Amino acid sequence: MSRPILVLLAIALVAVVVLTLSRLHSGDGQAVAVVEDTPAPTHSPEPLAVVDVSGAVAHPGVYRLAAGSRIVDALIAAGGMTGEADLEALNKAAPIHDGQRIYVPRPGETVPPGSAGSDAQLKIDVNHATASELEALPGIGPTTAARIVRSRGSHPFARIEELQTRGLITARVFADIKDMVTTR
Repeated sequence: MSRPILVLLAIALVAVVVLTLSRLHSGDGQAVAVVEDTPAPTHSPEPLAVVDVSGAVAHPGVYRLAAGSRIVDALIAAGGMTGEADLEALNKAAPIHDGQRIYVPRPGETVPPGSAGSDAQLKIDVNHATASELEALPGIGPTTAARIVRSRGSHPFARIEELQTRGLITARVFADIKDMVTTR
């Protein structure tokens, strides 16, 4: 065979192979759906508050409770109050916070400082109170509450007297609120 015929046969053979391969790979012309395998979202664990429950309860100890729990939930976790508990000493509906100590006193017993229901716990913490909580104090309006919040933002209060020494409240207002506030 002559060389031009061989070239033509080779070209024809390549054309047949190309057409055959294109038909094999073209499928039936239908669209193919691409499915992406996305893992299901995971649920974040609920935050916990750890509290120390002691005093006149069935099982004093440290308990982990869901954030947003109340003192009554901590008392239930500790097996409830004993028969010798002063039932009126605690606000059982008060929310708990992480690291809190809950002490259930017996009648006539003083709640230890720093425990839920103690005098120190009932005071408003000027370093953490909201502006509305500060406004609930006598002589503190929205403007003064905002100034207190701004002032503690740059430098937290070490003592309650700083409310007056920083020029945030007058001596008269300080005299009215000094037993109602604290710093923690």
